[in-house]
Amino acid sequence: MRRRTGWIVGGTVAAVVIAGGATALVWQGATVPSPSTPAPAPVATTPAPAAERAQEKLDALLITCTESTASAPPEHCGIVIPWGTEFAAVTGIRYRIEKLPALMLDDDSFTATGGVLVATVSGTGQDGATRTETYRTENWSVRGDIAITDDEVDIDIW
Repeated sequence: MRRRTGWIVGGTVAAVVIAGGATALVWQGATVPSPSTPAPAPVATTPAPAAERAQEKLDALLITCTESTASAPPEHCGIVIPWGTEFAAVTGIRYRIEKLPALMLDDDSFTATGGVLVATVSGTGQDGATRTETYRTENWSVRGDIAITDDEVDIDIW
């Protein structure tokens, strides 16, 4: 009986050792984040390249300028219409952009060339009659100052 008790005790000890070892292996394989593990950093967003952002801002500004229906071209929009010889008085101008000028940056200034602008001018001709003329600028260009930051593009057309 002593022998049987020895085998039972030895078998039990062996089973406990094996079970304990298996538990230790499983426990070590588990990854538990520690309080000192930093959280993943948020993905940074990079603003569009400066020239692209500046072109978008200029396009929006020029489109807003051409929405005017006043009797004079809007200020700071780079629009000049040579109506002086045909009209005694102008009552309204309608604009249509056929092609926006392409912007080129030069430090803190810009030049935008190659645009096509059509302006239809209405008013009174030099002879006193109602008159409407359409002027087409094949190489509409604008120039001005520009300041670009990560957050903003500020354009001032001369």
